[in-house]
Amino acid sequence: MKQIEVYAASFGIQPTTVIQRGGGMSGSKWAAWLNGASCSMRTADKIRQYMADNPPKNRNQNEAA
Repeated sequence: MKQIEVYAASFGIQPTTVIQRGGGMSGSKWAAWLNGASCSMRTADKIRQYMADNPPKNRNQNEAA
């Protein structure tokens, strides 16, 4: 969950947006996870793959643009 929070913060979006885009899940799933619900490895892998495929630009790239 920390990875999702850090990734979301780098884009200025909410973690719920990341799981919607990367996992095809509703934003309410994030709240469920915060309250102790579990996430399948398949879902976690899907979200991690989304984040890997869509990395945030680093500052040097942003400044050059």
